[in-house]
Amino acid sequence: MMDCEEAVKPKKFQCEIEGCRAQFDRPNRLLKHRLTHANIKPYSCIEDGCGKAYTSKNHLERHINTAHRSYNDTTMYSCPTCFKQYSNRQNLKRHYKIHHVGGVEKFSCEICHISFKRNHQLRTHMYRHTGVKDFSCPMCPKQFISMTEQKKHIRNHKEFICEHCYQKFSRWLDLVQHRQTSHQSEEYICDHCGKIFKQRQHIIRHLKIQHYTREVSLFICPYENCSRNYSRNSNLKQHILVKHEGLTFNCHLCEAKLSTKAKLKEHIIRHSRPTPYKPPKTLLTGRKKRKDAYIPRSNTALKLAGLPCPVLENPALPDAYIEREENAGVNQLLSVGM
Repeated sequence: MMDCEEAVKPKKFQCEIEGCRAQFDRPNRLLKHRLTHANIKPYSCIEDGCGKAYTSKNHLERHINTAHRSYNDTTMYSCPTCFKQYSNRQNLKRHYKIHHVGGVEKFSCEICHISFKRNHQLRTHMYRHTGVKDFSCPMCPKQFISMTEQKKHIRNHKEFICEHCYQKFSRWLDLVQHRQTSHQSEEYICDHCGKIFKQRQHIIRHLKIQHYTREVSLFICPYENCSRNYSRNSNLKQHILVKHEGLTFNCHLCEAKLSTKAKLKEHIIRHSRPTPYKPPKTLLTGRKKRKDAYIPRSNTALKLAGLPCPVLENPALPDAYIEREENAGVNQLLSVGM
């Protein structure tokens, strides 16, 4: 669990770039931060087909572990304020600083005093005042207003190389289509179960789902004498609110109490929906005729006991008489002692 005091610890190393108020507690972190202003990312991912790059080695390692490595790690980091779950400590710290440290928006415009949570948002906003496009492409002289436009443009400079024939493509989709038309294997066989697939992405998906499935994290109810557990944290929170804290969604039209808002909406719709009238079915309105109509019926208990059954002798008797005779037969059995 993250220490709340760690997030508000004063930091003495401040970025000297105009308009940037980022602060750090170590000088080496300030040096790494300066790389973001110059758009320099020296740490590149070495995995095939991945062109991600980062300013920090730690960020690169985190990317490799989450995007390219499969391991059974069910450790979850929980926010002490809103109980949101994160797979690593860095994501939890980022969430806590943005949403719970006093709601601080530390990047402020000195002209109109609008504040932003991130530096690139402030740089995009400054274009309204200065008309200067603050985001430039490192491979050509083009400039852009926002970081989103810059990243979209940089992808156009990237080349995707076919690992079979080394042909180059400017778009990932073109490379995928080239693989399917020029280098498509006839079949991919799973080494675990022997299933055959015609496309590579299908066997990859099969392996992830059937053979490399990560262990499911269980979220256990913390209340005493309650053994409920859930695979989702949101389900656990709903369980605690309804079962232990007494939260209900009450209908304003009746005294019904529902456990979720969705169930309440569905319940209210039923009030406004008229109940359709269903006339009783008869032979004239579509009721099917009995298959055993006019067929002699007998009492099984009487038959097993070897007692006479008058119903068998007269199949045309009305139903009321048959029912009365069957009841009489049961009473006869009771009197015999069976």
